[in-house]
Formats: sequence, structure tokens, C-alpha cells
Amino acid sequence: MALALIKQNAFNAAAASAELVKKIILAYPRAEIRPREMPIADEDVSLEVILPLPMDEIYEVRDQIYEWIIELQERHDVLIHASAIPR
Repeated sequence: MALALIKQNAFNAAAASAELVKKIILAYPRAEIRPREMPIADEDVSLEVILPLPMDEIYEVRDQIYEWIIELQERHDVLIHASAIPR
């Protein structure tokens, strides 16, 4: 039973990651996405989104990513952190 739960959690995190990356790349084709070396807290998914944009546009990207994260967290029951940063 515990192994099945671990596998389900891993699948949920992988599915949420794949969906989030797809959404980001479709909206921001020049984005470079990489896992954070050290998660900030106990996230299941922790990403950095690097974009060649000025800071005012980065703030808009952060807002959009946050909307996607909320939807994916609710649907996949995972904790996600993704931050957009300028290149």
C-alpha cells in the first residue's frame, strides 16, 4: 500500500511538471526551464524559468505561471514552486 502511494505521488508530480513545462514553452518559447538545485520548502516540483525579458515583463510571467500552478496543484494534489527570473 505504501509503495502504491509513493508511485502515485511520483506520477502526480511528473504529470504536473510535464503540463507546467508544456504551458510555459507554448506561451514563452524562449524560456529556459531547469529544476531548482535546492527546493525552497517541501515542494514536489521546483523549477526556475529563465527568460530574456525586462523585469516588468518577468512580473507578468510570474503572475501567469502562478495561475497555472494553482490549477495544477489542485488537480494533481502536489506542491509546486516555479519562479520566473531574467537572464
